[in-house]
Amino acid sequence: MARCWRLMGHYNAETSTYSACAGTAQTSPYTPDFSGTLVGIRVQPSLAAATSLTGHQQFRLSCTTFKPNSIEVFGQGCGLMTAPAAPQAAVDFSVSQAVSAGVPITVEGRCVDSVPVTVETYIYGCFDV
Repeated sequence: MARCWRLMGHYNAETSTYSACAGTAQTSPYTPDFSGTLVGIRVQPSLAAATSLTGHQQFRLSCTTFKPNSIEVFGQGCGLMTAPAAPQAAVDFSVSQAVSAGVPITVEGRCVDSVPVTVETYIYGCFDV
């Protein structure tokens, strides 16, 4: 069995209700090209701009084959990031969810506090294949 990481979603919005990850790096839905098991999710806030203001975020990954049908995880930015700024810490989550080749996984995000500005967060999946 091999383990690999894949970019599943790129959230670049400031919405307070769930919206699809529609960033240029990876749009929702993410469709795996292999069958295996999603064993981890990493939420990595990015330093998009010197004026980025990223607070608490929630992410939802949904799929018709998931049991339950959605997984909810979170990320935490460092607030206002003026230059120079330290990297924002990633948050890792352990999961165990079967995935199938060609079956899409919807990735959505939302900001739940502060007044977000220039938010960019990457959602990675760790897979056993």
